[in-house]
Amino acid sequence: LSHHKHSVVAKKSPPSVGGRRGVSIGRRTNQNVDDNLSSEEILLIKKSLVHGIPFKDLPEGLFEELVSSCQRVQFGKNSIIFEEGDYGTDMIVVNQGFCKVLVGGQQLPEPYGTVGSGSIIGELALLYGRQRAATVVAATQVSAFRLDQDSFSKFMAYVPPEDEQLLKEELSKVDRVIDKISGVKKRYDGDIIRQFVPMRGWLWSRWKGTIPQQAWKTAIVNISVSLVFSALIRNYSQPTWAIGMLPDSQNHIISRLVGLKMVWTYLMTITTFILTFFLSQAYSLWRDFYSLTRKIQGRMNDLGLLIAAAAKRDKNGRYTEEGKQLIDDTSSYMRLFHVLMWATFSKRLNVLLSDTGLRRMISRGLLSLKQYESLRLLPAEVGYPNACMIWILTRCLKAMNDGSLANDPVLREQIYIKVLELRCTCASIPHLLAAVIPLAYAHIVQILVDIFIFLSPFALYSELGAWSTPAVALLTIFYSGLLDLSKLLLDPLDNDDFYNDSVNMDIPVLIRESNSGSTRW
Repeated sequence: LSHHKHSVVAKKSPPSVGGRRGVSIGRRTNQNVDDNLSSEEILLIKKSLVHGIPFKDLPEGLFEELVSSCQRVQFGKNSIIFEEGDYGTDMIVVNQGFCKVLVGGQQLPEPYGTVGSGSIIGELALLYGRQRAATVVAATQVSAFRLDQDSFSKFMAYVPPEDEQLLKEELSKVDRVIDKISGVKKRYDGDIIRQFVPMRGWLWSRWKGTIPQQAWKTAIVNISVSLVFSALIRNYSQPTWAIGMLPDSQNHIISRLVGLKMVWTYLMTITTFILTFFLSQAYSLWRDFYSLTRKIQGRMNDLGLLIAAAAKRDKNGRYTEEGKQLIDDTSSYMRLFHVLMWATFSKRLNVLLSDTGLRRMISRGLLSLKQYESLRLLPAEVGYPNACMIWILTRCLKAMNDGSLANDPVLREQIYIKVLELRCTCASIPHLLAAVIPLAYAHIVQILVDIFIFLSPFALYSELGAWSTPAVALLTIFYSGLLDLSKLLLDPLDNDDFYNDSVNMDIPVLIRESNSGSTRW
């Protein structure tokens, strides 16, 4: 089962297996295979697969057959289990040991960079028939259970094509989200917002993520109106001025446009004032929202620091096993809390709260089987993030009682305070988003800007003639762009899909930073 000689060929042209999917032999080192499984091992495979994707709805007989097709395999430390770019020929369920997950040669940040017992690895390469998205290396001696392509294809033959397509689409949505929060895919090169360079030339050369990118379609429409109106004037007003020259104010049509120009001028004054104030209010809300996101991170870091400082240590200052377990447990709860909290508020991350999303989080190492089972028992109104906060607090109180955390009244009070501040700050987010701006306010601003832009081609022609067309283009881009920018800032989570390439903050960055902070102290 070691095929070093095929590793290069595999990346170029995957051979066909069973006529169903293209697969190839990946590089595999230090692997030993054993078909004899104990009853305990079979039970572990069942527990892992029953919550895995796409095995959750298998008939009992087929599920038993699938489990019996698994083989026990052993991987030596630092051996390559799967390699990025290879085509999948098998998947594994980790029994004992830990594996590192690398993309582009770099290990993913925790908790995504390490997977352990019960994790399913490699099933999506089989399901989609595509190259592996990551390299998996044995960080320790690893015992696992292998399911090959033929057994997987036999199972997929029982799945109706329409169900298989729905399964792939749902899994694709979930994995895209997990890839974003794990750092496999980054929106702004890993920054919370799109950064800028304060050089005039650099700023002028930007297009993606700018307001002109959003406003150019409206500008094109208004330019077209201006050109058509100019053509009509040239044809029906008997002009005495040449193209490019200013119109004759004595012309019978031009003289009638002077009054419209005066109305437009008054409208420009009030529109400019109201629009700039509207933008200021929108930016203030955006800043308030950003401050809340950082306060949440701050409270989580405070908790991590307090727990790490007071966890039980031996006489040499090293953490005892009980102290390590406390830190691992609370860090896991805080990471899970942060993911589920943003999944609750953000439409783009909301798929993680579905059963498929939670199951996939198990196999990706974000959620344990015990945590999954506990969350699924909760009434909908309780909320998954609230459960995680309770877990953090009760785990600390339990640790104080058993001695793995210093049983100090001041520490106890501070932990209570930090958890309550965390709850309060998180509760502020839906309250802030629920009253972003009154409808009447947004409505009148939109009407003012639209009327101002619509009248521009007609009002400006009496003074500018053909030059009104470029003036209309600039006014449309600036006024329409400022209004669009305001509306973008009023939706900091991008839940309305108003703009395909949003200028707003990248929420997965906050999650990745908190994941790092959960182990920092």
